Amino acid sequence: MDDTSGGGSSSGSPSAPQASPDGGASPGPTGDAGAAIPIGTQAELDAWLQSGAYKSWACEAAAHDRRPGSGHSRNRICVNPALGQDKGAGPYPVGAASVKELYDGSGAVNGYAVYVKVKPGAAGDTWFWYERIGSSVVARSEGASLCVGCHSGAPRDHVFTASPQ
Repeated sequence: MDDTSGGGSSSGSPSAPQASPDGGASPGPTGDAGAAIPIGTQAELDAWLQSGAYKSWACEAAAHDRRPGSGHSRNRICVNPALGQDKGAGPYPVGAASVKELYDGSGAVNGYAVYVKVKPGAAGDTWFWYERIGSSVVARSEGASLCVGCHSGAPRDHVFTASPQ
């Protein structure tokens, strides 16, 4: 199923430049130490994922079988400080982000599921969603309905795993 149209432009790109946590425009929300998560194009995001920059975040120690109700395969989740260290209630701050490494049957990473808080609020379209399995992109937009449909049942602001502990 391809869900690249929910909330973004017809190309699946975010509809406008994203706001950084300090309110200024940036190519994407900051994820760690002020570095922008490049969500502007698929190529930029894929290159960032391949660089492993997110591995400096808090990550689960090892891959695990999917959790009950999850539509994802065996996986490992990493969360940035804006997500993992926010123990409050209500919506997460702009810039909160998670990367889920998706594993194939042989134990190799064969995809990613990413979400990044791009604007204030608690609706599903306040998050940029991306999922790629192999070379197939199944979601890439703000408010991607495929992602929001499941994540709307999360305990807080569309997030099931806020801390990999």
